[in-house]
Amino acid sequence: MSDEVVLSEKSGLVCPKCGSRNVTAQVVEKQKKRGCFASIMWILLAICTLGTVLLIPLLTRKGSKTLTFAVCQNCGHRWKV
Repeated sequence: MSDEVVLSEKSGLVCPKCGSRNVTAQVVEKQKKRGCFASIMWILLAICTLGTVLLIPLLTRKGSKTLTFAVCQNCGHRWKV
């Protein structure tokens, strides 16, 4: 079967791998990470501007994504809802 969410009429989510209705939902927050080059650039900017550039990430929030996954309690299969 595919990795799409399969809905049943009575119990909600059904596992696409094994067909079980013993499925729970998990909410996961994924934060964006900087690469090595971006980190070096931030350090150099902080040195050149005497630390005032460090206020920018504090004033503008760093983005994060909230993802919802369904997890089958019988076979352990996990898919995005």
